[in-house]
Order: sequence, then C-alpha cells, then structure tokens
Amino acid sequence: MGDMLAEQRRLRIAEYVQQHESGIVTVSELSQMLAVSAMTIRRDLALLESQSVLRKVHGGAVAVQQADGDKSFVYRSKKADPQKKIIGWLASQLVRDDDRIVLDAGTTTLHIASNLACRSRLTVITNNLPVAEELSQCANIIIILLGGIIKHHESCTVGDMVKQSLSLLSADKYFLSATSFSVRMGAMETDMAETEVKQSMMRSAGETILVADSSKFNMTSLIQVAPLMQIAKIVTDDGMPMDAIQEIEAQGLEVITPSRQTFGPIPNNIQLLMDDTATRRKSNVKPYVDLEALP
Repeated sequence: MGDMLAEQRRLRIAEYVQQHESGIVTVSELSQMLAVSAMTIRRDLALLESQSVLRKVHGGAVAVQQADGDKSFVYRSKKADPQKKIIGWLASQLVRDDDRIVLDAGTTTLHIASNLACRSRLTVITNNLPVAEELSQCANIIIILLGGIIKHHESCTVGDMVKQSLSLLSADKYFLSATSFSVRMGAMETDMAETEVKQSMMRSAGETILVADSSKFNMTSLIQVAPLMQIAKIVTDDGMPMDAIQEIEAQGLEVITPSRQTFGPIPNNIQLLMDDTATRRKSNVKPYVDLEALP
C-alpha cells in the first residue's frame, strides 16, 4: 500500500471520510491504514480540503455535507462506482479504431478512458485532466487536451479558450456526462461554464452519446444541456425502469444497458460487477414514478 499512487490514496481517503461522515477520521488511523507518514496524510487532507471534499479539524478531518451536484470530481468518482465502471466498459465498446471522440469532465467518462488502451489510431479530445492523465501512457492514442481556465473543484478546463478550440475541431462521437437527465428535459447540469463547454462539444461531434447511471434519471438540475432529440444514444445501468426505456426509445434514441448489450464477451471483472448490482436491485426494487407528470 506504501507505493500507492497519490491520486489513488486520496480517493481512498475521500471515500473513508465520507463513510464516517458522522465523526472525525484521525490522521493516525489514515496513516496506519494507508501505510504512509502522518505528514503525507496532512498534505493529502490539505489538498482534499481545497477541493471541498472534506474539512480539516484538529487531528484529522470530517466530511463536508454538500448537494450531489456540487460535490467534487474526487468524491463523485466514487459514487455509484460499480455502475460507472459498467457504463464505462459499455460505452467504450462504441469506440472504433481511427475514431475521433470527445470525453468531457464527468466522472463516468474517466471509466470510459480506462477501457480504451487497446484502440488503435484513436484521437481523444478532452477538457478532463484525469482522463488526459489516464490515457497519457497509451502511445497509440492522440490526446488533445483543451486549454482554458482550470476549474479545480472539477479537475477540468472551462471558458472561451476551450470553446474556441472546439469550434476548430471535428469528432465522430461525443460522450456526454450529466448531473441528471429525464424524458422531458433531456440532459441537465448545475454549472453554466461546464454547460457551455458541453454544448460546444456537441456541436463539434457527429453523434452525442449520454453516459449516466440510473440514479440520475428523472431528476432535475438547474440548466438544460440538450433535449433528448439532440442525443443519439444513452448508456446506463440496469436500474433504469423498462417503461422509461420504452418511452425514451419511442423518441428515436437507443438505450444501451448491461442486460440489453450485444457487445460481448464481457470481461470477468465487469461481469462480477453486473452480477453484484443485479442482486442488490432484486432486494431493493422500487416502482418507476414519472415525477414530471405529477400535478
């Protein structure tokens, strides 16, 4: 554990603090758990505090209570993690050799990137700093990192420079992440600067593919990124209600889920995640209620 990469270590810290949100997590227990020095832990806590993941207190840290749409990239990269990994693999199956694709600053797009190492002559356009880092070791992938103003909380770039660069670029597919999505409002976001970048990404790509786990369905955020009619496909998990899928596909979209996928063969690690999440759903089935249709 001592040679764990710094980012992995900080993800572990963020997850551990959130799991103990009712109390203080001490520097000493984190140091022992991760087999690193107390000084290293204090530096990690300082960085995570600057990203609003946690709040430092005397001798340790406590979780920061936030609305989901305002939580940091580090925190959200852990939420619904099995579903995000499954969606990442499913979406990566839509990528072909020689494709030019756009990956935005969502956490799910990072899981897409982690499944692209075997592609040849691929070009990836992104404003997502962790995605660029993830793919930087793949010599067969051309990475275009969009320069702009760094939004530290989200580990991405935004602003006019990003939008201007996108206006000069052309891509085959754009994998769009969203804070929420619904039949009536389509894909939605909480931040105007990121919304403007996502809309520029849509204009640069021939096809837009929404990647979002089912916990975001039938929710509402502040800003509409795009209505469903501007989206070609939705890649999600099996938590999506079948009647909702049918309603979406009636509008001309294709909905891709683990149980409906035809890619195969499924890697063992993804199959295990699919089996585990399927078992959990069976023990906690909830009916689909269209909140937007309620009076």
